[in-house]
Amino acid sequence: MRLTAAAILCSAFLALAFLGCAEAPPGPYVPKPLSSAIVYCNDNTGHLAGAKPWIEGGNCCCTPTEAMLATWQKDGACTGQTLDQVVQRYRDAGLRLNEPGHLRCNGVCPAGPHVVLGGKCLCPPTPGTEYYDRVMTGRGAVSRTPAPANAPTLK
Repeated sequence: MRLTAAAILCSAFLALAFLGCAEAPPGPYVPKPLSSAIVYCNDNTGHLAGAKPWIEGGNCCCTPTEAMLATWQKDGACTGQTLDQVVQRYRDAGLRLNEPGHLRCNGVCPAGPHVVLGGKCLCPPTPGTEYYDRVMTGRGAVSRTPAPANAPTLK
């Protein structure tokens, strides 16, 4: 009898504790603002004008496409190369592009973390997350080479 009374009392307490949670629905989702300027661009941020592709030591992590290749070539990168050749350079380096079979992993994949953080993954991180902030701003980035003094950034 004691056990049943204790269980009823505990259930009543829990029900009262959760009643306050149902009074008002949560507000709309508001992503956390970035802690500083975007340094590494990707498919979610859009290309930073003048940024070289990652495979050429730059800070552009955008997925290679015909349009992206044309932009890079306009900026003086990947000149004289076809899209297939550029994609093959990424593959030869062991990097995983944002493509069918490897999408929206947020760096939680066998290729992770993101290349900026020292991994082999080039999937753009989920906007509004701490991981996104770290990748986009370079906070915690693993240095491959000294960053160029005139590296473009978004504010």
